[in-house]
Amino acid sequence: MKPAYFKSAVGLQPFPTDLRELNAFVRWAARGHIMGQVAAAHEGEVSGKLKDILENARIRSAHDRRMLEFEAGRIRRALLGSGIDPIVLKGSAYVTKGLKAGRGRRVSDIDILVPEVYINKVEELLTVAGWQAELTTASNYDQQYYRKWMHELPPMRHGRRRTLVDVHHRLLPRTARLQPDHLVMADAAEPLKDMGVKAFAPRDLFIHAAIHIFADGALETPARSLIELYYLFDDLSADERRSLVHRAAEVDAIKPVRAALWAVSRYFDDAHAKVALRSIGPWRMGFVLRACVKTLVAENGFVPIAKLALYIRSHYMRMPLGLLFIHLFKKATRRN
Repeated sequence: MKPAYFKSAVGLQPFPTDLRELNAFVRWAARGHIMGQVAAAHEGEVSGKLKDILENARIRSAHDRRMLEFEAGRIRRALLGSGIDPIVLKGSAYVTKGLKAGRGRRVSDIDILVPEVYINKVEELLTVAGWQAELTTASNYDQQYYRKWMHELPPMRHGRRRTLVDVHHRLLPRTARLQPDHLVMADAAEPLKDMGVKAFAPRDLFIHAAIHIFADGALETPARSLIELYYLFDDLSADERRSLVHRAAEVDAIKPVRAALWAVSRYFDDAHAKVALRSIGPWRMGFVLRACVKTLVAENGFVPIAKLALYIRSHYMRMPLGLLFIHLFKKATRRN
């Protein structure tokens, strides 16, 4: 049963002792792109073939961490003298801050947040430093669509190193039904020592993860997403946990935070998350979202349906239906 694997993945309980079940767990972790995180949680606890598998995962995640640290330095150099201090987001923040959510995490791109007033300047400076439009979104339509409607520039890939950077100016698209107050969160961001970048404060890291998972994305990697929520919540101090719900309300993100607390409560049996969830008061998570999360976690025969439902839901959350139909039609029929 896949839900039972979550506690093993974060070290709350040992690996399965039955060899067949252990093999199933390892395959599950590999599919979920969390092998490095499993290795970090169980360092020094295993031997034999499993030790080799986990050591290989550590090597790959260590490579990603070095890449991220190097690229953060290149971004800082590109923006040097501009007065712009970018905020690293999501996995980039977890790794650079040295959080439990970043231990062993694979990182494929770098996400940064800058004030919208500086977005054109940042693009210009990154272009001079070697980043350019990613080929998959280099068409005229995609470039115009991102700039008019989205919460970020079109992705930029470095011409030589091939690293990808996503430059955000808000947390969700302009057309999204939910509009969390990213300015309040940015004001509380904390500088990272000797890195020339900032990251959200601990409560806001959890809130942004909840927003990204439950109000933006389609939950493509449920194991990694839910494990990160657990680690981010576990990293909060007692005072930060007690004030989390108030902070979520303050930045207009109470709905995704409720869903995130439900997930941490359900799959990690976290007592503090249960307390925080009860403090919100009576509520019922949307049937579609709840059913889809349970289906993806259980990996039963309804997974394709759940993925499709979450894909449709994510687009419905991100833009009005009229605009969505026009966008999908143009994507399907455009030549450039």
